[in-house]
This record gives sequence, C-alpha cells and structure tokens, in this order.
Amino acid sequence: SIMGAASALISYDEKLEPEGRRDLAQTIQDEAERLNRFVQNLLDMTKLGSGALKPRVDWVDLRDVAAAAVKRTERLARHHTIRVDISHTLPLMSIDAVLIEQALFNLLDNACKYAPPGSPIKLWAMNTREHIVIEVSDQGPGIPPEDREKVFDMFYRVNLADSQTAGTGLGLAICRGIIEAHGGTIKAEPGLHGAGTCIIIHLPLPPDPGMSIQ
Repeated sequence: SIMGAASALISYDEKLEPEGRRDLAQTIQDEAERLNRFVQNLLDMTKLGSGALKPRVDWVDLRDVAAAAVKRTERLARHHTIRVDISHTLPLMSIDAVLIEQALFNLLDNACKYAPPGSPIKLWAMNTREHIVIEVSDQGPGIPPEDREKVFDMFYRVNLADSQTAGTGLGLAICRGIIEAHGGTIKAEPGLHGAGTCIIIHLPLPPDPGMSIQ
C-alpha cells in the first residue's frame, strides 16, 4: 500500500486533484503507522522470547499511563468512543509505565479492529484487597470459549468467516508477556451480558497500598 500510493504520487502528481493527493498521502501515513506497530511488536516479541524484556518499575499513576495509551489510539479509534473509568481509590502502581502503556495500547488497538464502527470501547480499572484489576471491553463479535486461551499464543488468530481484519496474532501474546513479567495474569472473557470481549488483567497490589491518589 505504501509503495503503491507513493508510486502514484510520483507518477501522476500533476494529474491528481488535491483531494486525490491527500487520500494517497493519508494512505501512506496510515500504512506506515501500521508497519511501525508491526515492527515494534516483532521487536517486543523477540525481547520476550530472549528474556531481554525486563520491567523497569517505578511509582506510576495508572491514569497517566491510560491517557498515553488512549492518545496513541486516537487515529485508530476515530470510528469509536473510548471511555476511561479508573477508580479514584486506585493506589500508585509499581510498574514499568512504558510496557504497561504498550499492553493497553495493544488491547485498545485490538478492540478497534474488531468492534463495529460507532460502538464504544471501555477501559476500566479498580483495586481489590489483593490486586489491581484492569479491563478493556468492546462490543465486537467476541471470542469463542475454545479460543479464549489460545488468543494469547503467538501468531494465533480467531477464524471469523466474515472478518477481513488484518493482524499478526502478536498483540495479545505481547500483552501476556508484559503482564506476566509484572507478576500478573491476563485472560479473555465475554463482555457485558455476553456481548463482545472483555480482556481482564490482574496485577499485584503495590507494596505500600496506602499511597493512593486523592
């Protein structure tokens, strides 16, 4: 797509209307961003496989991490509304902000791919006595029960006959690697009332649960 659009701009630039040039330039930008995400996923997967991806933890406000992930998703989510609901009692988290942001971005990216246009995507977080719970839910086609564990395997993709969505099967595998490197767990469940998909993350409660943000 990038090569075709660039070639058309070079070959037919003077014959193209301004709108046509903008469309081709937009295609180049969109596909270059998708290629960049693909390369980043491959690099992350290589680091995970070699044990080189080590969390560099610090005290972090999850609101800042979530906001950064949502900001990165803006162009991908232009046909969706992303709703963020983070409990005001959530304590500061001892995490690698860059890695957790990448995990949240991958989950939001995945939701944008499969949820129908116009549907909301929700990022929700709260704390229990033992864990920080983070959920990303959508109203897409959902994941069949037999595939809910397999989707976290490298290169595995759910076979949906009516779906032409492009993907590599790396996003969720990387999420699992990042979350498990933080001592947490990640799983896929049905969404609200059985519709769509809800990815649920459990991370250990920080050593000092008294450090909450008011």
